[in-house]
Amino acid sequence: MTNAYQKANAPGPEVGVSVADPLSIVNIIKKSSHVLLIIGAQSVVKMVGDRTYSDVLFEIGSKIKAEIIATAGAYRYFSEKGQAEGLSNMPLINVTDRLRDPSWINLKGEGEKYDLIIVGGFLVYYVSQTLSTLKNFTEYRTVSLDRYHHPNARFSLPNLEKEEWSKYLEVILSKL
Repeated sequence: MTNAYQKANAPGPEVGVSVADPLSIVNIIKKSSHVLLIIGAQSVVKMVGDRTYSDVLFEIGSKIKAEIIATAGAYRYFSEKGQAEGLSNMPLINVTDRLRDPSWINLKGEGEKYDLIIVGGFLVYYVSQTLSTLKNFTEYRTVSLDRYHHPNARFSLPNLEKEEWSKYLEVILSKL
């Protein structure tokens, strides 16, 4: 079992799974039919090889035809690159509140609810609160693609060194 990256993060009796094999994450994603990807501002400054983490997340979202929400800093990044079409812009706290609301369906307001929420590019302590809320007050399955283990995410990567994390994400991209 992987320890939480943030030592004081006590997740309660239910602890998410640390997924060491990227192919397992690929299978989890492929089995989902309606995915929401939430991209945080930290993804703009983190690099995965020679690309920003936000570009990697965007490519994952595009490959799986996920609905994508980018928080303010990430949305600005995509806007400046001319890639904001189809993206929604919303603060993480508002996304969390909507996902917590049982009457909220999805961004379009029609169709089916999400069956998987993927997050990436947030400060550890900030996204941990969102993942805790989703774990304890909703039925959503969650995946964190950050390089630190999030025990409140149903599925999370183990704590990885930067190079290991880059390879892990490249495997995901190549298999989706």
